[in-house]
Amino acid sequence: MKFRPFLIVMMLLCAVGCRPSATMIIRGTAPSECEGLNVYLVPQPFPKAEEVDSTVIREGRFEFRVDASQERMCDITISLKSRVPFQRLLVAIEQGELEVVIDTISVGGGTPMNDDLTEWKNVMTEAGTRADELRAQILVEDDQAVIDSLKQEMEQGYAVAGLRTVEIIERNLNPMGGFVYQSIERMLDEATRQRLIDLGIEEWKPKRE
Repeated sequence: MKFRPFLIVMMLLCAVGCRPSATMIIRGTAPSECEGLNVYLVPQPFPKAEEVDSTVIREGRFEFRVDASQERMCDITISLKSRVPFQRLLVAIEQGELEVVIDTISVGGGTPMNDDLTEWKNVMTEAGTRADELRAQILVEDDQAVIDSLKQEMEQGYAVAGLRTVEIIERNLNPMGGFVYQSIERMLDEATRQRLIDLGIEEWKPKRE
């Protein structure tokens, strides 16, 4: 009987130790010209060489299996030896399966934070593309009233993108939301910034160790 407490403790420890750890599986594709090159998973925004993970592109595909017990942000990027242009992809490491495409325009999705990250990327891309179109029109326009209207449309487009970005941050009080918040913090008006601070977003801002 005196061994029963000891056995119970050991069984509990075993049960805890045998639980599956949180894992993220990242499955990706890359241009055929990148066959055999390394693809890297780089911590952001403060990368350390010892924390960089890598794998090799085979038959246009690659895969990472990473510990997701601690949520964090990373870039997926291909070796500088690549002869074709590609866009680095910012991803959130969280439990689940993520599908990514690395190409001239890189995309990813399949987990909650990464789906919101893709939404934010699309919001900013659309706003930037439209602003470039409007600037081109302004350069060739002579009518000041039309120029003023085009500038107003540009400002409204950026304002809408800003509101949608804040909405994404508000529903992501996590490393992804903290990363986005840090990138736009200086552009926020004081009331919006204070609202996000009151929600606790400062806790999730990236910090250099």
